[in-house]
Amino acid sequence: MPEPTGTGTTLDEVEAIDNTNFDTEPLKSGDDLEKTENNGNPVISLENEEPPKAPDGGYGWFIVLGSCLVHAIMGGFERSNGVIYLQLLDKFDNSATATAWVLSIFSTLRLAVGPVASALCNKYSCRTVVIMGAAISTLGIFLSGFVPALPYLYLTYGVLGGIGRAFAYTPSLIIVGYYFNKKRGIAVGISTSGVGIGCMIFPPVIEVLFTHYGFRGTFWVLSALMSHFFICGCLFRSIERHREIMESDRKIAARREALPNDEPKNKLLTPVSMETKIQNQLSNQNAAKLSTSMKIIANAKINSRRPSFFTRKFSQVKLAIKGSNNKKGGAKKPLLELHLFRNYAFTAICVQLFLFTLSFNSTFVFLPALAETRGISKMEGAFLVSILGMCDGIARIVMSSILDLKKVKPYRLWIYNSVMFLTAIVSLIMPSVKSFYEFAIISAFYGVLSGTYISQKSVIVVDVLGVEKLSSSVGLLLLFQGVSGLIGPTVGGVFKDELGSYDMAFYFGSIGIISGGLTMLSANIWMYRQKKKKAARKDDSDKRLA
Repeated sequence: MPEPTGTGTTLDEVEAIDNTNFDTEPLKSGDDLEKTENNGNPVISLENEEPPKAPDGGYGWFIVLGSCLVHAIMGGFERSNGVIYLQLLDKFDNSATATAWVLSIFSTLRLAVGPVASALCNKYSCRTVVIMGAAISTLGIFLSGFVPALPYLYLTYGVLGGIGRAFAYTPSLIIVGYYFNKKRGIAVGISTSGVGIGCMIFPPVIEVLFTHYGFRGTFWVLSALMSHFFICGCLFRSIERHREIMESDRKIAARREALPNDEPKNKLLTPVSMETKIQNQLSNQNAAKLSTSMKIIANAKINSRRPSFFTRKFSQVKLAIKGSNNKKGGAKKPLLELHLFRNYAFTAICVQLFLFTLSFNSTFVFLPALAETRGISKMEGAFLVSILGMCDGIARIVMSSILDLKKVKPYRLWIYNSVMFLTAIVSLIMPSVKSFYEFAIISAFYGVLSGTYISQKSVIVVDVLGVEKLSSSVGLLLLFQGVSGLIGPTVGGVFKDELGSYDMAFYFGSIGIISGGLTMLSANIWMYRQKKKKAARKDDSDKRLA
């Protein structure tokens, strides 16, 4: 005879429920059991809470720290392209175009693989993707030290190094947006300011490494630096996991407070079996209701028909492309959201970023080489990149704080647009300067403007599309930026080979920035008109209701 529990439910029934294979998916934090239907069987709702908002602090600052370190390493390599370019020219004695291809592939794949990295973040987690990227990039840079000829670097340094950095860089942009809402501007500014730190430190250090350790030793040291992406990946706790931990801590704290003073509170941390947990819960006044709910869930799962293998696989592919139509908190995200291009403002942002990057990447590749043609030493050329990076990093923090102010935020897109035109002017002046001090001043101006522009890239996307589209939109943005990164330095190398000067590369980039600025201006005008139309429709609706 089954032993009674005092609530109308026997221990045999409890054990039957405990041993039932529910085959359920874990609920996301903040998403509680709701009244839905599963093949006609209702599921009882136990709680009804709204999904939690972004933490806007707390562990989020460790996310910012990890993102800042990713940007420091990534930016250090990127801004040292000019130093590495001169070393590759000296070692392999190839043409400027062939040599620039190594660095172009390296920079392009870091950006062009952005949609793939973004899709993997949707499928798995930012932490997993960053750790994958750390392994790939570290291997690629390490193998670059053994190459006997320049074409091998296309694979090791270009392809492996570029893909690995893409898997680290894209998640570092995405995850900060998930952890911050009100403070998103300053958080993104601090995290991306790592580029300035890396830009300030890496170029002269890499120049010293080549001098003292040679080609092979330098790339081995650089691979060790790249392996620090593993640390960053470990810091990138997913926002869902973070919410689960916070909710668990909150419940433990609440149960500690509910215990009598004479009962040991570390008792809550003792692991117990599911059966013991259920028996403890059955002793309270709500045990009958809980037991009934669990039986209904079990029966719903037992009675449900399991779809065929082909039906399940087809559903998974369809979900990966389109995403789930379920609006509950547990809905899966699509891998890519190409419908975002229906928004003219987002399309214009992609185009202007493509045009801006034509100049941006060429500047860092050819600035030391341009300075060398003016009689400036390689070490001084490396210091020019450091000056640019220092001003870049300062501008990212300062300007992000300013543009996040309430009175300034409504004009953020217009300020972003104006920065583009100012950058074009500086890029046009750069080939005209002669001395080291003139190069230092113009590099500082370029660093301030580029830091302001790049730090607001993901922020303005949120302004246009909203944070729920951040993951897919950033991946698509990086694709456009990556393709442009391949074209800019390559075209600059062709100008050098055909004309014997780097000047035309800077003029070509300036034309691209001006064209991008005009494209962004059209998007701002379009959004302004859309807001006016929306306000007019709202006024008409209010008048009719009155």
